[in-house]
Amino acid sequence: MTDSHAKNILVFGSTGGTGKAFVEQALAHGHKVTAFLRDRSKLSFDDPNLKIVDGDLFDEASVKSAVTSDFDAVFTAYGFSNKEPDNKHERVTQAVVQGMAAAGVSRVVVVSSMGASESAGIGPFWVRFVAKVILKHIIPDKTLQESVLTASDLEWTVLRPHMLVSKPAIGRYTVWEGQKPPNKVAWKVRVLTLQRKVSAVSKVATTPIRRCRFHRNRHIN
Repeated sequence: MTDSHAKNILVFGSTGGTGKAFVEQALAHGHKVTAFLRDRSKLSFDDPNLKIVDGDLFDEASVKSAVTSDFDAVFTAYGFSNKEPDNKHERVTQAVVQGMAAAGVSRVVVVSSMGASESAGIGPFWVRFVAKVILKHIIPDKTLQESVLTASDLEWTVLRPHMLVSKPAIGRYTVWEGQKPPNKVAWKVRVLTLQRKVSAVSKVATTPIRRCRFHRNRHIN
């Protein structure tokens, strides 16, 4: 299916589960996608609208130079396993934001995590436990990552999944902005979000295959 409002999208973190799903579905809707990655073998899509840019997320100059004025939007889905306190997410996002500012690109969608910033403490016990114990070094970094966006002048959307799964879509969505809706809604819905992620970038719906249940944004028309 080709969308009449096709966009040119730059993707950072395109080889993980969420990144690959986003790339696949964006291409399916006729968008042009540029994937920034270090190992080309990890992204095997064969599509004329897919372009690969070689680079390392921890090379600040490489990240900044990847963002050019040709792009309509940027999507980030990188995730780092911080086994001790670190700010990898913050550092990479800072480079992305600076590159966007220099190139004059304003639209960005970032995958963060439930538990970051003001979403701390939201959700059932097991979600709060994961955020506080298992992700204890990642959530503070995700909070710093989000602060980079909120301090910028970009038109941003932050997506905060409490869990990501690779399962077929079931076609039921709940979308909201700001704080969580009533618990009956928030915790019974199974699938939100590749639909939300692609539409957040391009304002077009697509078929979701992964989950997300919280997002916040700025300047979304």
